[in-house]
Amino acid sequence: MAAPSVTLQEIKRQAVRVGSIIGLLMLVGTLGYCLLGHLLEEPAPLLDCLYMTVITLTTVGYDEVIPVADTEVGRLFSVLLILSGAGILFYSLSSLSVMVMEGVLQGAWERWRMEREIAKMRNHYIICGVGRVGEVILRELALTKRPAVAIDSDAERLTALAKELGMPFVIGDATEEATLKAAGVEHAKGLLAALGNDHENLFLVITARSLNPHLRIIARGSDPSVVDKMQRAGADEVILTEAIGGLRMVSMMVRPAAVNFLDQMLRERDLTLRIEEIGIANGSPLAGKRLADLQIPQRWNTLVLAYRKGDGTLVYNPPAETVLERDMTLVVMGDVDKIAELRRIASGQ
Repeated sequence: MAAPSVTLQEIKRQAVRVGSIIGLLMLVGTLGYCLLGHLLEEPAPLLDCLYMTVITLTTVGYDEVIPVADTEVGRLFSVLLILSGAGILFYSLSSLSVMVMEGVLQGAWERWRMEREIAKMRNHYIICGVGRVGEVILRELALTKRPAVAIDSDAERLTALAKELGMPFVIGDATEEATLKAAGVEHAKGLLAALGNDHENLFLVITARSLNPHLRIIARGSDPSVVDKMQRAGADEVILTEAIGGLRMVSMMVRPAAVNFLDQMLRERDLTLRIEEIGIANGSPLAGKRLADLQIPQRWNTLVLAYRKGDGTLVYNPPAETVLERDMTLVVMGDVDKIAELRRIASGQ
């Protein structure tokens, strides 16, 4: 990703500083001319003093309403106000203008680069919504080095999170066709619908499925009654986050050691261990070989936990004599880099 551009907050802070400087100069000039009027024994209203300050700072050259040019003190004060005030104003306004232009130009450059990056992506994942659930999804995909694009209408949160993770993003309404197309939905492998409510996720599923019939869609749900609707609309799976949370609480109560093992595996930073799947493709050099001959634990430091046959049947703890077949999917546990290397071989690349 490109270096962070000038942020809106920085521009706002600079604008506040410029406004404060202008206000201070106007106050000093107004009070100064008010005192000069008293010294000349011709007191002037505050409005006239403010008028004198404005025409002096802006050097427009209108007639004076206070005869300050008739005295050395008045002329000296006007000279100091012009030199200091106009210089400070020019510097402050030019700094603000440069910052705004840098922000606009750099932002446009970054958007162009990001659009090109997304246009080149294939078989990536699209995460719609970067709330509490969406953030967890984003971090896991980044940690396991999977290509992904994030979508959200909250520009500030999305920009900060996506840049932290080095992930391309699209700011907009994820339920809109144009936004999904900007994220490359036609070429994506999967979409995770993690918007704030079930109705938005349902509409998102319908829109995404119409744009890519082969897309794998996992949707977040809150109400169990929405599961059937989302699946009919095109979702492959619907995850009820509250139900998952309840199961998690029960697991922590009745099987804490197993849950702690999985937690430690997910939180480990020095070595990223995960349970993944590896498909045996047509023409894979692994097809027709026994697990015993491949020595997967020894060569890739990866455990084979189970396999799924082409008809969907799952076999746990497969024996060493198991012969790998095409369209078989291995469920393995190990380091994500080693698993990625094994996956490339299994795919025939």
